[in-house]
Amino acid sequence: MATVYITKELTNRVKQRISTMRRAELSADLPNFDKNIFVDASQLYNIGCWGATHVHLVDLIPKDWLQKTTEANVTIKGMLDDGRNLATSARFSGLTSAYYRPKDSYYSRSDSELTLAEVRALPEEMAGRAELLQRWDEAIIALDIEAKWGKVETDIVEFLNKCKSLNEAVKLFPNVTMYIHSEDMERLNRKVERVSQRKAIVESYDTDGLTAAAIAAKLAEAS
Repeated sequence: MATVYITKELTNRVKQRISTMRRAELSADLPNFDKNIFVDASQLYNIGCWGATHVHLVDLIPKDWLQKTTEANVTIKGMLDDGRNLATSARFSGLTSAYYRPKDSYYSRSDSELTLAEVRALPEEMAGRAELLQRWDEAIIALDIEAKWGKVETDIVEFLNKCKSLNEAVKLFPNVTMYIHSEDMERLNRKVERVSQRKAIVESYDTDGLTAAAIAAKLAEAS
């Protein structure tokens, strides 16, 4: 087994591997988390963009004064029971009557944001409400997964940095190999032929040449 020292490059590869494992869990547990939602959530979008007290203006302002969108994000914000703040978005496609809010500039406001309390207060039958609340629940799961893998990365890197070599790390905690890049494991498992110091002294000379010279000398004496 070769000696593999803990280097910055090695720990970076460990971080990359942990990141891959994190993404794999997110993908397995939340396969639809980043996908568009094909629901006509126009009213939901307009409320989040214009505000509940001004959304009625959408029906009063001439439509050719407004910019329409058929696809947009709706963000939901709130605080979890443990005090953590969370904000997540769902992208809705297939909107038929969603409009950006005008501003005192060339650009319109396209952001649509609602608090958790505001979404829960909306009528249950409103298109997009259930999907947005589901995205909120999924975001909590994603937040916990991110936190778990963040701690794993911190603990593993800290542990490796306290070891003199990867060899020592594996000896102390064999399962650390689950987080080690294949390239580093290959180096670790590589067989090394160790040559004793005494043998190394001999190998520093041309022994074949020396032997041939001695034989030639003896043949010369015999003649």
